[in-house]
Amino acid sequence: MLWVAPLMLSACGNPLDPAYSESQLQQWNAGKAARGHTFAGSPEWQVHMDFLETGLADAGITDVIKLPTPHRRWWASDNPALSERNLTIDGEAIPVASYWAYSGATPEDGVTAPLVMYEKRMPAADMQGKIVVFQVKPVPDSLAKMFTIGNYYQTADFDLPRASIASDQWYQGNFVTRFGRFDRALRGSGAAGAIAVFAMSYDRLHGLYTFPLFEEDVVGVPGIYVDQQAGERVLAAAAAGSDATLTLLADEEEVEPYFYSAVLPGKHHGTPQDREIMLVTHSDGPNLTQENGGIAMLAMLRHFSRTPQSARNKSIRILLDPQHFSPGRHTINWYDLHPDIMQRTDAVVGVEHIGQLEFGEDANGNYGLTGLPEPWQIFVRNDPQLIQIAIDAVEDTAVPRTELRVPEIKGQGSWTGLAEIAIKRDIPGYGTLSDMSGYWSTQAGIDSFDAGLAKQQIDVLVKLIEGLQNR
Repeated sequence: MLWVAPLMLSACGNPLDPAYSESQLQQWNAGKAARGHTFAGSPEWQVHMDFLETGLADAGITDVIKLPTPHRRWWASDNPALSERNLTIDGEAIPVASYWAYSGATPEDGVTAPLVMYEKRMPAADMQGKIVVFQVKPVPDSLAKMFTIGNYYQTADFDLPRASIASDQWYQGNFVTRFGRFDRALRGSGAAGAIAVFAMSYDRLHGLYTFPLFEEDVVGVPGIYVDQQAGERVLAAAAAGSDATLTLLADEEEVEPYFYSAVLPGKHHGTPQDREIMLVTHSDGPNLTQENGGIAMLAMLRHFSRTPQSARNKSIRILLDPQHFSPGRHTINWYDLHPDIMQRTDAVVGVEHIGQLEFGEDANGNYGLTGLPEPWQIFVRNDPQLIQIAIDAVEDTAVPRTELRVPEIKGQGSWTGLAEIAIKRDIPGYGTLSDMSGYWSTQAGIDSFDAGLAKQQIDVLVKLIEGLQNR
């Protein structure tokens, strides 16, 4: 009830109230957190979309377009206390920190088979009927250097000492399906199961849910994740060829989530003179702020809806992409399917990861919130006017721990975030997102959200849009 009735009512709001306040942002995000992760096509995703669509309709949007993205959804319990996922070796229960998304499923009583350590280019015959053990190591120094790129502009507090684990969390979390491509090794192998041993503490690994497969179906081999301490037992057992029993119960169903697009009309809407600013985010993800960009968009459109249409120089379009964590990832190119819209798109702004607090790990391996805001990045096209708009917005709002990157300048790194379409289409644009220290996990909830920080970041986004409106 907290999620449906109170939030729907507050989305409408009193016209005399601020379009978004700290208390309003706290309430909206608390409601989302109470529902849990919003994987595309899940009941939680649909409830969240219903909330956003209702609020956006109240803000005066029009020209709604829903483009279905059907796929077969796989999911497993996220509760480690349940018997739906477990591991035993010689009768000893081994803690399981998370599951391998879109891996597979076992019978109710699990599978019992010998453990075998994976070796690169291991023949499928050596894995058949075995539980294959993979080892994930920390980010290498050579790759870690890519995260220490130069920055065009930083707030004065950006270099505060912190226990940042963002680069290692990103690297290890994506190794299974990206760098190591363990899923590809397992396909068609006939393996009975799989265990990935991570170089992380249990608390860091708990609930890890990274991008699923680049392919559009399940691996066909049930897999689980164990932490470094538990992994010592697993690795020793694999070296000895011991038997293990692995259980991972999962479900599958055909679902039909959708891209959602709508417009807050500008003064030229519906005429050949109309130009649009596109706000883009993803609607699916494993935790509260990984995909709360839609809530930020609702706040911004409520703000701009209070300006008369005749005073809005450009229309504002929002685009909610449901493919971020879906199997296959971005199999549908919405932009190519809507050339008429892209012809009148004047600029793009990416909106992701709003109000995140930073997770860290101290020298003793204790993992948790550091008490600091997660570092926030603003990516911008190499245009002096756009750059100055961003710097002015950051300084006017006093938003903390923020850096500006201009990827088209050598040494500034690559563009990150969904607004990369600005580069691909060669139009003005900004991409905004936070580091991902603890946000590959299903465990980041309302305690990791700061409404005051979220408001400051949304204030910056509003100023960016205002700057684009007046270009």
